[in-house]
Amino acid sequence: MTLLAYNGFEGYDDPYDQRDVSDFISSFTRNNMVYSTGRNTGGKALKYNNDSFAPCYMQCTFDAIDNSRVAIFGCALKIAEFPVAPIEMLRFGSLTNNQGFELVLGLSGNLNFRAEAISLMDSADYLINKNEWYYIEAKVKIHDSAGICIARVNEQEVLNYSGDLFFSITTTVDQLFFVFPHNSYMEIDDVYIADDQGSVNNNFLGDIRIDAIHPNGAGNHTDLTPSAGANYECIDETTMDDSDYVEGINAGDKDSYSYAAVPTDLDDSGIIGLQIKNNCKRTAAATNIKIDPFIRTGSTDYSQTVQDLPDAIGIVSGDIILDDPSDSNPWTQAKINACEFGMEVG
Repeated sequence: MTLLAYNGFEGYDDPYDQRDVSDFISSFTRNNMVYSTGRNTGGKALKYNNDSFAPCYMQCTFDAIDNSRVAIFGCALKIAEFPVAPIEMLRFGSLTNNQGFELVLGLSGNLNFRAEAISLMDSADYLINKNEWYYIEAKVKIHDSAGICIARVNEQEVLNYSGDLFFSITTTVDQLFFVFPHNSYMEIDDVYIADDQGSVNNNFLGDIRIDAIHPNGAGNHTDLTPSAGANYECIDETTMDDSDYVEGINAGDKDSYSYAAVPTDLDDSGIIGLQIKNNCKRTAAATNIKIDPFIRTGSTDYSQTVQDLPDAIGIVSGDIILDDPSDSNPWTQAKINACEFGMEVG
């Protein structure tokens, strides 16, 4: 386990199109959602322009983390205007009853951090400024005696509770829920979800950054059929565009591509994992047509979990790969730059 999901909203184009966010966001209010330039050079963030008098929301659900594990998350937030009434703008906990860790935004930019189980504990208010990025992190374990709720802002601890954090109808964490303030906008970037299992990425990750790299050339495999031109030219867009594509129906057919280099300012020790994301759909009637994302390093292809294809085009995410499969050692810039990434018909 350890690192379970992450998203920097890179490579997306139209947030009104469910295809853009379906791999990460399970439910949201679409009106007035756009992508901003983000907090990192060349990157993007998810921005909600809420000009209504009712709060809007975004919900991310994930495989439940039971109380034998500690659930961990982090995300960057920026607020343009403070709300007209205090609002629970972020929850990390149970889908069943919307409780766990709560972040409340007050009228003056005061953040209140709560471990919510019959109001067990409130932290002192933490003041933030408008139009500045803050990195929020929390750990949650729902348990009747060994419960945990720890929160940080910009890697500084602001809440530390342990004890009874228990709800009779659930003992799991399976939801990250954002509520966007009235008559304002909030931006979200560089989100991660993890747990405390394994030997790496099992604690607060700190203020991380998520980058996207895209195909820029032909690789070793060109079995799939392009709609026009060279195979890689059909899938080299930096934002999703299905006007051109590659396709295949024969099990074992595969394409691989060279990719642009990772950003040169990336520190090797800060690389926590990588994930292949493909925009794809099933066009054949057979239900057994699947996709196998793979990494090619050296002269060897390393397959991942074979994935079902959706009926309508959408993002299919591969496994989160924590180490170089060729030697089981951590990724480096040079290793990633030397790889090809591709997909195989399953």
